[in-house]
Amino acid sequence: MAYSVQNRYYRAILLAVSFLFLPVTLQAQSYTEEIKKEVGFWMGGAFPVPGTRTADELESSLGAGLFFRLFWPSPFLFETGVSYAAYKSDTTQQVLTVPIYAAIAYPLPWFQRFTFMLKLGGGASYLEVRPVNRSGWDPMLFGGFEFSILAARRFRVGLRIDGYYIYEEFRSEPKELQYLKYMQGTFDDRFYKTKQFDLYNPSFYNFGLMVSFII
Repeated sequence: MAYSVQNRYYRAILLAVSFLFLPVTLQAQSYTEEIKKEVGFWMGGAFPVPGTRTADELESSLGAGLFFRLFWPSPFLFETGVSYAAYKSDTTQQVLTVPIYAAIAYPLPWFQRFTFMLKLGGGASYLEVRPVNRSGWDPMLFGGFEFSILAARRFRVGLRIDGYYIYEEFRSEPKELQYLKYMQGTFDDRFYKTKQFDLYNPSFYNFGLMVSFII
């Protein structure tokens, strides 16, 4: 008799604990199901922003990039990505850019069949300037816009515009700059101008076709 009462007592405790943790378990399961991941790539044109000093010196080029997107139970999405572009000019000047960014994306809620997405974030960009072979990482501001549709349940296609404003002004001048005037040939203006160290904040934007997969 005592054993039966004790057994019922343990069962009652186990049942109470199960009901206590059941909502937490269901909530965790629901949260996991709502988290989606998306990986994709884009390819298209890479341009200096018109009206800037960058546009006066560099020409447009082709660019490509990869991106990863995380959906969670929130109106905002998290996106990170990397891209590559090499810009040329009419002279010997060439610039290679590899921006890496992280951003918060917001899908506009007024559209159902299509997705219009605004993005804002930051990161760093690797710059390599030729022929002076000056290279390094600089902080960067990122912004973008995307128009896309779900072509299938887990397949998305669309167009995207990404803008990069690179803060090159934080870079310090090379120590060798003060010794250039003592080098042979530097009294020739044409030679000296190729050795100058000039800092300004370049800005670029990409416009291309994107394809992504929801996993």
